[in-house]
Amino acid sequence: MLIPAYKRLPTTLHSARAGVATLYCCAFSLAAALFPHPLVLAAVAAGVIAAGASAGVGRALVSRSLKLALPFALLVVVINGLVSQRGATVVFRGGTVFGHRFDVTAESLAWGGVTAMQICCLFLAFGLFTAVVDPDELLKLMRRISYRSALTGSLATRLVPVIARDATRMGDAARCRPRQPGRLEVTRAALTGALERSVEVAAALEVRGYSVARPPRRAPRPWSRHDWRVLAGAALVLGATLWGRAGGVAWIVHDPTLRLALGPRELVLMAALFAAGVLPFVGARARLGVARAV
Repeated sequence: MLIPAYKRLPTTLHSARAGVATLYCCAFSLAAALFPHPLVLAAVAAGVIAAGASAGVGRALVSRSLKLALPFALLVVVINGLVSQRGATVVFRGGTVFGHRFDVTAESLAWGGVTAMQICCLFLAFGLFTAVVDPDELLKLMRRISYRSALTGSLATRLVPVIARDATRMGDAARCRPRQPGRLEVTRAALTGALERSVEVAAALEVRGYSVARPPRRAPRPWSRHDWRVLAGAALVLGATLWGRAGGVAWIVHDPTLRLALGPRELVLMAALFAAGVLPFVGARARLGVARAV
C-alpha cells in the first residue's frame, strides 16, 4: 500500500507512450540527483507533485511515496549528524566513543537534510513513474530486445499478487488449526506452492510454443499530441539540468560553514523545473483525446 499503483486515467501523462513518460520521470530524478541544493530540490518536488496532481494521482503520490521515503530520510539525517565531522558550528557535544568524537554540527545536519530531500525527490519521481506508466506497455518495449525477458517480467508482475494471496490463505488456514504451525512452516509451504506454480506455468508455455517464439515485427505507432507534450516537458527538465550543471548553477558548500548560491540563474533553473511539471497539461488541446485513449 506504500507504492502508488498504476490505474489508467484520462490524462495527458497516462495517454503518452510508455517510453516518453518514463523519460519524463527519469529527467526529474536526474535533476534531483545532480543538484544537492535545497531550493532546487524543492522546485523538483513541486514539479513532480504538480505533474501528479494534474494526472490525478497527486494524493496517492504524496501520501504513499513520502510515507515510504520519510523513514530513510530521517535515518540519513541522524546518521550524518552523528558521523560526519563537517562544519565549524557545533550544536551538540556528544563526547568520545571508541576514539570517535560525536560532535553534531549545524553543517552536518544541513548536509544530511539536503540528502534527505534528494531521497524524497527520487521517491516522488519513481512514485510518479509507477502511477502513470503502463507496465504492459513498458514490457512491450523490452520484447524488441529480449522477448523472453519481457515475457518473464510480464509473468512476474502478474504472479506476485497471486502468490501473496496464496500465502495469506495459508496463514488463515494455519490459524484455524488446533496447533498452529510456526512462520517457518507457513513460509516453506508458500515457497513450495510458488515453485509448483512456476513449473505448471513453464509447462503450459512450453505446450503453447513459447520456447521457440521470436520477437514480433515492429508495428509503427504514430506520435500523438500527448507524446510531444510530455517529451517537451522531459526536454525542458533535461535541458535545464544540463545547462545548470555545466554552468555551475546552484552550488552549495557545507564546510567550514554553510554557503549556497541564490541568484537569477538559480531562479531560472527552479522556474524551468516547476514549469516542466505543468507544461504537458496546459491548454485545451492537452485534454483532447485522453478519454478515447483510456
